[in-house]
Amino acid sequence: MKAIYSNTFILLFFLCVIGAIGCSSNLTKVSGKVTLDGEPVEGASLTFTLKDNPSVIGTGITNSKGEYSLVSFQGGDKAIRGVSPGWYLISIVKKEEDGPPLKDTSTMSIEERVNYDMSRTGGGMTKKKFIYHIPKKYEVAENSGLSLEVPAKGSVENDFLLE
Repeated sequence: MKAIYSNTFILLFFLCVIGAIGCSSNLTKVSGKVTLDGEPVEGASLTFTLKDNPSVIGTGITNSKGEYSLVSFQGGDKAIRGVSPGWYLISIVKKEEDGPPLKDTSTMSIEERVNYDMSRTGGGMTKKKFIYHIPKKYEVAENSGLSLEVPAKGSVENDFLLE
């Protein structure tokens, strides 16, 4: 009787391991470096959007050396290293809001919040202004001119040499 439970446990364990590996084995690891005018860019946000299915994305943020490694979210909120194979359109952004630091509005009355918001946006209907640390042309994947084909197996090392 003990052997049956032991064998069942071992079988279930291997099925779980195989299932977990199967869920992530179809992902390809993608990494590289982002430079602007030859200098590494720290804190840039990369988004890879699958050309044939825009709901499939991979994201990454560069470190102090400009290096990134993509992660994706497969069926939940857990980040998994890698992306599905296919052609990706790519955006790279590093920007910050231009203006005074944000205030804590949690203790403001509604009227104070409205006045504060309008003062920050120049009347409430204008768009926020940003300081771009990477040319704005790289912000929208469809217009950035950046793309990459990710193969079904292995890993990809791809550097972005921005100007």
